[in-house]
Amino acid sequence: MKQNSCPNCSAKLELSPNKKMLICPYCGSEFTVSSEETDGYESGELINKDLFYYEWQYDKLLNYNNDCREVVSSFVRYLNEYDSAEKLKEYIHGYLLTSDDLSAPGIREDKMSGIKARITSYTEPGEEILLYYDNGIFFHGKAGIVITDKQALFIESKKITAVEFTKIPYLYFGYSVGLPEIKLGERYLNNIQKLGSSCKLMGAVAAYICLRAFEIAPGRPKIKLTSF
Repeated sequence: MKQNSCPNCSAKLELSPNKKMLICPYCGSEFTVSSEETDGYESGELINKDLFYYEWQYDKLLNYNNDCREVVSSFVRYLNEYDSAEKLKEYIHGYLLTSDDLSAPGIREDKMSGIKARITSYTEPGEEILLYYDNGIFFHGKAGIVITDKQALFIESKKITAVEFTKIPYLYFGYSVGLPEIKLGERYLNNIQKLGSSCKLMGAVAAYICLRAFEIAPGRPKIKLTSF
């Protein structure tokens, strides 16, 4: 029977890079397992099969480089550890307190003033902002990414693209221009490549998006996980 949780602290186990051990990311315990026990880990099917189709090259992503491994591992870990988007939101909020690159309601909110005015017509009353990342190099507040509890907004100088969580057909995991990336349903658009400097946060936000997609629309089609 596959061992999914650590017997010492109950945290979810992760497959080691050499695929010969299961490692607890919290207490550091290690467990030697047979190839039969690691089949699900090797294929990347660590998440609820009712939510996802697995077409990603999981092993390639884990072994491509440390950044890709961290993005994918955190995505899988948070989906296994958190059973609701609200609980994962609390974790993300705690992370934002330690990051100078991102903003959220109550956290460096002054940096959001220009963007909030621009996205008013794209959001509904009561829609909550999870975080805002400003990637306007020369004109702050003119470009960035806003993640709400319903959608991702990709903001350019004169254009805003809204991607509703419930309509995302797949997540594309890859690596481009020296950075890991997660694209929401479009191979060359809607990229959450930059969210501060944390690969773990990228994985956490992608996990949050998936959880919210199925909470808003429980009967929606499965999300395909794909990669380069």
